[in-house]
Amino acid sequence: GIQQQQMYRYALVLAAIDFGALCLYAFISFRTSRGYATWAVRAPASQTGAVRIPWYALFTPVLPVVLYFVVRMDPIPAFILSSIYGVALTRPRNAVPVLVAAVIRGVEDVAPAIVLFIGIGMLFTATKQPQFVAAMQPLASVGLRNPLLYVAIFGVLSPLTLYRGPLNPFGVGIAVFTVLLASHALPPVILVAAVMAVVQVQNVCDPTNTQNVWVANFTGVPINEITRRTLPYQAAVATAACLATVAAAPALFGIHPFNMLVQRADAAALVPPGLFVTGRGAYRIGVGDDGTPDAHSAISAVVEAMAGSGVHAFAARGSPNATDCSAKDYAAYIQITSTRFVLVEGTDVDVGVKLIDCGGWDVTEFHDHAVLAQPTDVAVRQLALQGAGRLHEWAGRFPQRWLHLMAQGLAYQAGDPPAYYYALFKTVDGNMRAYVRAGGPAYAAGMRTNDIIEKLDGLYWWEYGTFQTQARAYDGRAHRFEIQRDGQTLQVQLGEAFTT
Repeated sequence: GIQQQQMYRYALVLAAIDFGALCLYAFISFRTSRGYATWAVRAPASQTGAVRIPWYALFTPVLPVVLYFVVRMDPIPAFILSSIYGVALTRPRNAVPVLVAAVIRGVEDVAPAIVLFIGIGMLFTATKQPQFVAAMQPLASVGLRNPLLYVAIFGVLSPLTLYRGPLNPFGVGIAVFTVLLASHALPPVILVAAVMAVVQVQNVCDPTNTQNVWVANFTGVPINEITRRTLPYQAAVATAACLATVAAAPALFGIHPFNMLVQRADAAALVPPGLFVTGRGAYRIGVGDDGTPDAHSAISAVVEAMAGSGVHAFAARGSPNATDCSAKDYAAYIQITSTRFVLVEGTDVDVGVKLIDCGGWDVTEFHDHAVLAQPTDVAVRQLALQGAGRLHEWAGRFPQRWLHLMAQGLAYQAGDPPAYYYALFKTVDGNMRAYVRAGGPAYAAGMRTNDIIEKLDGLYWWEYGTFQTQARAYDGRAHRFEIQRDGQTLQVQLGEAFTT
């Protein structure tokens, strides 16, 4: 899809950078180490006792690849047959000793890598535990959307991939990248670009790589000497790749993932003007209903229950989603809902208490119900009071969210992932529509509730599928939309997400 095309463009840029580094390395090495180069020459004609090897024995290394990909043979039998083929054409009289020696040498070369990957698998399993993610959360909030920090960590510090270090995705780095992905510290495509940058060091320079060990043994060059010679070039490649990501992210990936380098005093200008409630609405809660008689009769009880502790509650009308928070006289809104179901045992009365912020974004919701022989206003108010009590309990469990909601009209806390405050949902008419928090970043970009989504990042939404389209509303990426509103086709490009 579109992400594959984006990564293809980035891979071409990375290949060009690698090719430039290779040419520079070859030029410098030929000038400084010319005397070291050797060439194969034909053996003297007088040499006797040489074993003649048929030319088709050279197919031995290629044979397992052909058996696996063409014949679809299992890899283990493919390697066994290829080994027998090779030894039968080269040293048939010593076939058994050669094969046994090959097995022993193979275990020596491969066993450490196998043990290492077993440990990596155990580490990867541990990263899925919530306790591990919570412990690593500070790492995810170090501000990787700062372009300088991004280049410093994944470019300048790319040698930390060596010896399966903290940036090596085939080592300890798998835990680091897993946490960064789960915490939305960076958009997934930018995180993949970072991995592709650092592995340029890992692939070429890491002395724990099997291919590097083979090259060192074949050439007679110490493995650490290979690392010393190639590390400066590959670290420069990783740094240049990160610089390309920072400089050309919109062209390569179609998003603006990095914060601009602005002064702290100017950072408030990035917050949409209607995102927060003004001073006159702080610590005030409006209480309304869904139009049902039961819900209307419970308003006064909920107003009384929510008042106190510096919070003023009052009866209110209207939809919080109709306008942004700049002119609201409340920081939060409680909507009371009620539903009746007639059962054999009596009437099941359900009363819901939904907490909404000043822009119409749902915060939390509680429902209580009771089967009553004869529903009364007193019983309905009692159910509503139970919901109000649950709201008080929620405020006690999440004091930071409650404080921000009352003071600013937005229920957030430190460590929340970047958010645009919009959701996508499919209606019975088959359209994909938007619900947009009034005053949020998506609202500021021009998106409105009930907009019909036609395209997302250049593709029709059904090309992604319903679930994948809806999930993109929460990935923290600056998507581009083509929408229909009142018979008009409009283009909306999301800007900066709200971050804590």
